[in-house]
Amino acid sequence: MPRVPRQFSKTGFYHIMMRGLNRERIFEKVDAKKTMLNFLAEKVADSDVGIYAYCIMDNHIHLLLKAEPEDLVAYMKKVNGSFASHYNREENRIGPVFQGRYKSECVEDERYFWGVLRYIHRNPVQAYMVKVPQEYEWSSIKDYLSGKSRLLDEKALQLKRENFSDNESFLKMHEEEDLKIYLDVNEDLDKMKGSVARKLIQRALQENGASHVLELRQKGNAFQNLLDKLAVEVKLTYKEIAELTDLSYSMVQRLVSKA
Repeated sequence: MPRVPRQFSKTGFYHIMMRGLNRERIFEKVDAKKTMLNFLAEKVADSDVGIYAYCIMDNHIHLLLKAEPEDLVAYMKKVNGSFASHYNREENRIGPVFQGRYKSECVEDERYFWGVLRYIHRNPVQAYMVKVPQEYEWSSIKDYLSGKSRLLDEKALQLKRENFSDNESFLKMHEEEDLKIYLDVNEDLDKMKGSVARKLIQRALQENGASHVLELRQKGNAFQNLLDKLAVEVKLTYKEIAELTDLSYSMVQRLVSKA
């Protein structure tokens, strides 16, 4: 199957995610996390790439980067190659370490930028590893709170100072509800989509005083708007929408197709 061409961001910002082959916990050891941070810092010093956020989980890593397309590809190749060589040497293994090439999504506006940054910092919370983002040692939130970092671009720290009066308001932003879908490993992405979809359904029911999705057909555009959001924004399949809303597959297919 041919590779899907990468999309290029108009702003130069990208949300990057890469994971261990076969879900292997390649970053589980503290030394592995430290090594990856070292490679990220070492390679960025010799590139035109800016790091705006990072979070190293046990089997995958999230990055928020700013770069021209060719610089981004070169940087990721250097980082991945260096870590893979180190990991294979340490674990006495051969072969690929990462599952395919890195995944990326474009970050095209300021609201989505802060949403991605929040999502990256909240990854350990969503995985029940910590209760609040600032408790996690291996993400950039501690860099933002201290105002110092060997990895983050100085412009990243400047953005934080310009948009938040203090650390309290910055942390408050991390508590805001967010119903957008962000790039992640497949199993976490499925959980995220399900959670967002249920929240959208519950919100639509509460706002319209309904107890069942079908009742929304009597509430103006509420019914169609909900189906459109589930299909377009959450990217659910007809089958997934039908299961979550207790509507028939044929009804969902017919109505969503009109959108």
